[in-house]
Amino acid sequence: MKFVDVSKKYCRYFENSDGSTYIPIGLNICFFRDSERYPEKTVLDTYQRWMTDFAAAGGNFMRVWLGVPFFDIMPEKAGEFSEKNISHIRFIIHLAEKLNIKLKFTFEHFRRVDAAGNDIEAYPGAASFNKPLYAPFAADINEYLSSPVCREFYLAKARRMAQEGFGDSPAVIAWELWNEINCLGDMAHYGAWSDYMIPELQKIFPRQMIVQNLGSFSGTDAYLLYDYLAKVKGNGYIQAHRYADPGAELDVCRGPLDVLSADVIRELHDRRPDLPAILAEAGAVEANHSLYSHYYALDTQGTLLHDALFAPFFAGSAGCGQFWHWDHLYIARHDLYWHFSRFAEAIAGIDPVKEEFVPFRTATRRMRVYGLRGKTMNLYWCRDKHNTRELELDNCVPPQPLCGEILPAEGCRECLSYLPWENSHKQASVNGNRIEIPEFTRSIVLKCLK
Repeated sequence: MKFVDVSKKYCRYFENSDGSTYIPIGLNICFFRDSERYPEKTVLDTYQRWMTDFAAAGGNFMRVWLGVPFFDIMPEKAGEFSEKNISHIRFIIHLAEKLNIKLKFTFEHFRRVDAAGNDIEAYPGAASFNKPLYAPFAADINEYLSSPVCREFYLAKARRMAQEGFGDSPAVIAWELWNEINCLGDMAHYGAWSDYMIPELQKIFPRQMIVQNLGSFSGTDAYLLYDYLAKVKGNGYIQAHRYADPGAELDVCRGPLDVLSADVIRELHDRRPDLPAILAEAGAVEANHSLYSHYYALDTQGTLLHDALFAPFFAGSAGCGQFWHWDHLYIARHDLYWHFSRFAEAIAGIDPVKEEFVPFRTATRRMRVYGLRGKTMNLYWCRDKHNTRELELDNCVPPQPLCGEILPAEGCRECLSYLPWENSHKQASVNGNRIEIPEFTRSIVLKCLK
């Protein structure tokens, strides 16, 4: 395995330490819900099954939260380490090395430090958002962030993981400071904390990237929050979280998943054109993140996952979108890993660094078209406008085949197509400056050679 960093040749993508291009085909596999209620072997076996199935389908990147009970190496008393939980992290790293999966580890996610009880996420069995073990050292989260003692506890966890050799594994490519750190409240406090921690962590893990992230880009306050994120010094790459949310303030987040996924990549590139952009959490929720979406039970074929995978890459992202609900709530529930193999097949043999892709977007009466202009080829991902989640999932109206669609293609000498829903390749006809697109359902990928 090789270490990964931002490409020196074309900064919007990643490269391996040997200079080859790395495209993350990723998924959040952050925690096992209610892990305390199950035997250790059950949790480890479940992770092995998740990761093995994911890798077999072409997945090569995953995110894990280290602040949850199963992985927290400082779980009960500040300054004291859990050898068992260290072994759990080692298990994940060794398995990732075996399966050729790269890892992003998220150090922390909690939002309170009081001892009054746990603040539990609305989703069943989710991770606790309270860490009362820090209550003796800080009255609230702002004091935790500014406390030299609490900062040292955080760094002590990082140093211990480095001592265990986790910083020497090329399977680990990024350490994420905190999940959605803006949820802690005051930017003045978490901004100063991030500015302090990023260079400190980079000293501890010199061969791996350090990244920060924020909550869902779904309201007007997110514009200023992501303006801030773009200015964070030492941030390895820029990433966003965004969900289909019927209660979202921004119109785009109430619309099609492909549109909101592509749009957030544009927002990231508008702010930091010199870094790879990743949709690091994607999915669908009920209004205002009150619960996971009711569409998950209905979406047995994975149309939501498909759109979140394809749209970001064809909007200029360095990789596919990374879905959040990975377990019995959605992806594992319907055994949807095959979608990752379809994305991998769609981009097989394509090198975005050599092409120096520039994204663009257009539309026809029936299709939304996301494109990448390159040196030797142009890529298109065409999405049927009429096939919506409301129509297909709520109203049980199956997608209708599209035929006779045409795209302008100046300078195209040959056009190859890939139909991800059929897993088939077809030749597209090129007549002058027009591509005659083969019949397809839901979406199609076109590779136009110049």
